Amino acid sequence: MIMKNFLRITGGAMLSCGVALSAMAQESEPVYGGTLDVGFISDVRTLNPLQSTQWTERQILFLMFDRLVDLNPDFSLRPGLAKSWEFEDDGKRVVLHLEEGVSFHDGTPFNAEAVKWNLDTRLDPDAGSSQRKQLEAVIESVEVVDEHTVAINMIEPYPPLLALFTDRAGLMASPAAAETYGEDVGMHPVGTGPFKFEEWTRGSELSVVRNEEFWQEGMPYLDRVEFNNIASNVIGIQRMTIGEIDYIGHLTPLDTKLADASPDIKLVQSDGGQWYSLQMNYGQEPYNNHELRKAIAYGIDRDRINEILWEGQGTVSNGFTPEGLWWTPSGLPDYSYDPDRARQILKDAGLEGTTLSLASPSGDALRRFSELVKESLDQIGLNVQLAPVPQSEYYAKTVSGEINFTPMRWTQRADPDGLIQYLFSSEGTANSTGYSNEQVDAWIDEARTTSDQAVREDLYQKVQVQIVEDLPYIPVGFATEFSALRTEVHGYTPMPDLIPRFRYFWLSEE
Repeated sequence: MIMKNFLRITGGAMLSCGVALSAMAQESEPVYGGTLDVGFISDVRTLNPLQSTQWTERQILFLMFDRLVDLNPDFSLRPGLAKSWEFEDDGKRVVLHLEEGVSFHDGTPFNAEAVKWNLDTRLDPDAGSSQRKQLEAVIESVEVVDEHTVAINMIEPYPPLLALFTDRAGLMASPAAAETYGEDVGMHPVGTGPFKFEEWTRGSELSVVRNEEFWQEGMPYLDRVEFNNIASNVIGIQRMTIGEIDYIGHLTPLDTKLADASPDIKLVQSDGGQWYSLQMNYGQEPYNNHELRKAIAYGIDRDRINEILWEGQGTVSNGFTPEGLWWTPSGLPDYSYDPDRARQILKDAGLEGTTLSLASPSGDALRRFSELVKESLDQIGLNVQLAPVPQSEYYAKTVSGEINFTPMRWTQRADPDGLIQYLFSSEGTANSTGYSNEQVDAWIDEARTTSDQAVREDLYQKVQVQIVEDLPYIPVGFATEFSALRTEVHGYTPMPDLIPRFRYFWLSEE
């Protein structure tokens, strides 16, 4: 599990483990060939991993780009483009030993110079990387040791660095492609992954094709993967029943009813669901009023949302970490549904009748979520106006401050720092609420630099209690989600981050 790997890493041991990439979720011998048609509600804005911010972009990026470090289905780390590593200098330096003989899709070599370029570019303020704030607080310099060895010198020990490299910060892009295409490189992605970019028609479809020179022997199995934009999951399932689409993910229990009726479709439940919440602009009136936030927390009928949106199969939660992780907190403030208390809070604070504009993204789940929230909050004396916004734009508008009150959902990361610092630190890359608490910042900074898990666990307990008291997000719960696959689709393993690894899929009529 996480800590086992964590101790091996921080203890300075060499790690070059053992889960064969091609062995994930194989029901029988894979079959080569064919096209996998994926249906999804697209909000893809760029295919440049250095700039990417949209969550859905990763299921495409993970086909074309490899990461320095990869993840097992239990969130433990395993080699990626870095085949092994060791920590030095009391944890302030990590040396990565890279796979040899790997080339980018444009034929240029993947080596230590390429890793240095990828990390240095992410750190360059002029490059505008979405991961810069994550990395600049951690990395002091990147050093080429030899052609296939790179050393990362850290400002101070940062044990979660390898976990950070399992996500977008670890996706390696071609430096030559960036030089060739410049600002348009997001339309011309070049990685080392099992599939190469073919074409992209915005708002319609995107396709990738098999990389015949892929460095992992025997992979991939598919010839092509095509992403088809669908207006809704219901329409997607209808297209699936007639064979136009092979896979749709992130289905709610309501969405599965049509799929469940088809003998040609199989449903797979995710091990964990996305965390659903309401996000507010912490410094913007009226959301900077703690009494308003508290009234909203007590005024949302989360059990009703669970029953309607997830058919009672979700998990209502006062926090943002699911059960079963080593950083799962206890003793959080309780915001069980209490409309009378919510009304009294509003009355005492002179906030009765306050008008709030709640974003209503066009995607099925978030739109339904917004509608249910409005129903709850109208009943406690607030005047909630739904503000429709395209799914592809709502997160960017939230980050830019155009949206002050919105539904939000996140998945867990391989290390708690990957979400807690990301969202709740004053310096967090995705701190789009503007939340700032000096004590929380101090706890987060201490937790991310120590290798003692008991200390980290205690610090994250304090952090989570304080955040739930401050309420920059109003926690609602964890969704129950499903993936729908046609029966000829194989090789799917649910992952904790809920991103399907299409590179392992294969098709068979048997």
